[in-house]
Amino acid sequence: MVDTTTLIVISTIAQTIVITVTLLVFILQFRSGEKAIREASYQGLMGRYNDFIRALAERPEYSRLLLDYTGIESTPEEALVYGHLLVAYGIIEEAYLLYQKGWIDEDNWLQWAAWLKLLCDRPQMRMIQQRARGTFDRRFEEYVDNLIKAAEATPPPEKK
Repeated sequence: MVDTTTLIVISTIAQTIVITVTLLVFILQFRSGEKAIREASYQGLMGRYNDFIRALAERPEYSRLLLDYTGIESTPEEALVYGHLLVAYGIIEEAYLLYQKGWIDEDNWLQWAAWLKLLCDRPQMRMIQQRARGTFDRRFEEYVDNLIKAAEATPPPEKK
């Protein structure tokens, strides 16, 4: 038979294991919840940013505020194009960051990258890249730099 001391030791070990496992589960749940809160906060921030940039695209006079401080004179049409390209740039940056985190797959990213490549053929995109440097993810800016360099090295297609 087992004496009382052995039963007490076994009981104490079992309680210690249960408490340890409970604490580990609690810590993991807390970290997961904290990460979800951080992600939701950042997504909210990006949503407000996109709303602001969308306002630039919808109201060319707002886009001119960003253009005019650089000393670049712009027509309302140029300001409108600038605003829309800035919106696209921000949206594609979000897709790039989601791809980097592994939240979207390679096939989906390649579709976004194809759209970005088309945008990088526009001279306004070069201006956006130069003027907005440092306000986007550094890796994304480097990626766009490479696309713009490739676009500059490729002659434009001839118009028919």
